Amino acid sequence: MVQLEQYEWCDFWWQEAPQQGIKRVLLVGDSISRAYRPYVNEQLKGEIYADQLSSSRALDNPIFIIELDHMLKLNNAKYDAIHFNNGLHGFHLTTEQYELHLEKTILHILDYLDASKVILALSTPVTKQNLPTELLDEVNNQVLNRNEVMERLALKYKIKVNDLYTEMLGKSEYRVDDGFHYNAMGEQAQAVIVAKIIQTTI
Repeated sequence: MVQLEQYEWCDFWWQEAPQQGIKRVLLVGDSISRAYRPYVNEQLKGEIYADQLSSSRALDNPIFIIELDHMLKLNNAKYDAIHFNNGLHGFHLTTEQYELHLEKTILHILDYLDASKVILALSTPVTKQNLPTELLDEVNNQVLNRNEVMERLALKYKIKVNDLYTEMLGKSEYRVDDGFHYNAMGEQAQAVIVAKIIQTTI
């Protein structure tokens, strides 16, 4: 049986959906990527459109691949790049289980797109509630383990890595009080980083 979270959700977004002939990137992730997606589109200035699949699904949930295929097949798999950022959900998974399902997901993406057009993002740090200068070690250590897995698989499949973890580490001015999410300044800072690596990939 699939283990669900307290709240399960999914958010699809197509930027300027009727427009054809413009390069597109698919941002796959969770609420972090959902938050920076509008700012990524601002950074890309209509030269590239950033669509979005954001979801609470853990990677062992078979619905995740169905949702991913919905985006890919509806656009006839014509994405010029995919930016993948998934590591802050599904903490019921051990690191080994996470690696197993992440590799399956990467291989599924590579059925659609060459590895040179895929970007794997490292998950952002997790801090204590109301204490944005202090890491929540119990959870953040899991994030670090998952980021190591992401880097190892990126090396194995020759995929680019976007190190959002290091970029956000210690940036308490970017954080909100829940320990996971970011204020508008932080979201915009992430968008600059994401847009830059997209532009160098496409």
